[in-house]
Amino acid sequence: MARALLLGRVSCCLLLLLGALAQPVLAQETADLLWDFAEELYLEEDFYRALGEYQRFVFLFPTDPRAPNAELQIGRCYRQGGKPEKAFDHFIRLFNRRTSEPVGREALIEAVEVREEQKRYPEAIYWTQRFIVNYADDPEIDAMYLRLAWLQIDSGKYEQALASLDGVRWESNLYPKARSLSQALQQRPDTTMKSPALAGGLSAVLPGAGHLYAGRPGRAASSFLLNALFIAGAVAAFERESPVLGGILVFFELGWYVGGIRSAATAAQEANEKQEKQYRQELKRNYSLSLGMKPGVDRLTVSLRVDF
Repeated sequence: MARALLLGRVSCCLLLLLGALAQPVLAQETADLLWDFAEELYLEEDFYRALGEYQRFVFLFPTDPRAPNAELQIGRCYRQGGKPEKAFDHFIRLFNRRTSEPVGREALIEAVEVREEQKRYPEAIYWTQRFIVNYADDPEIDAMYLRLAWLQIDSGKYEQALASLDGVRWESNLYPKARSLSQALQQRPDTTMKSPALAGGLSAVLPGAGHLYAGRPGRAASSFLLNALFIAGAVAAFERESPVLGGILVFFELGWYVGGIRSAATAAQEANEKQEKQYRQELKRNYSLSLGMKPGVDRLTVSLRVDF
């Protein structure tokens, strides 16, 4: 009886030991299956379901070596799924928590790209500068200086762009290209910018004159004729002793007159913006930079094309 009891206890211990040994293997298999499933969903561009699987992976296996990449993929799912604000917030939180890790660096680049895609250049500039400060020894630091310069060019901050291009090291293979772009900026033609205040003043003196100054002859002609017709109509109404009609015409004329002044000032500002946009487009046609993380790829990809 005692012998049978002893054998039973030994068997129970062996079963428990085997179960304990099998548990890590089972957990590893589960982690692998979950990771592969999430990756497959991402490749199929089913970002909504992939997001849930990556979140589940991080929750169930926080110590798995792939957990940081899963966190990065969560942000990419937001970004590719059309939720840039959630993506940006997620990337910044990830960067703040894992600044010293490769995934933190990649998250910061993704955050910059999100803001660049949204054309929110001041924020993109700020976070690119943070990258340069935090990863000064990064192998791609020269490419990031170039990216910063392009963001500043897009913002019309040409002097700051020149300073950023000076950050590219002379031993870098990007140095000649940075110098070429810097010279192009230094040789930027002096263009006469239209004065919105002058445009408005000219329209105040003579309706339509401000639009003509701003390069809008069609608007100038229509503004002049419209104001002339209302003034002539008001004068004729008063001469025919129709003060009510004359007052109505004067009321509408004042609206057109003031509106013409504002419109002329706006036209001058738009002309300046158009001129700057054309300059930047021409600059990009000759010196174009493409830099960034491809969603789903764990490596920073840099490409630079300069046409002469």
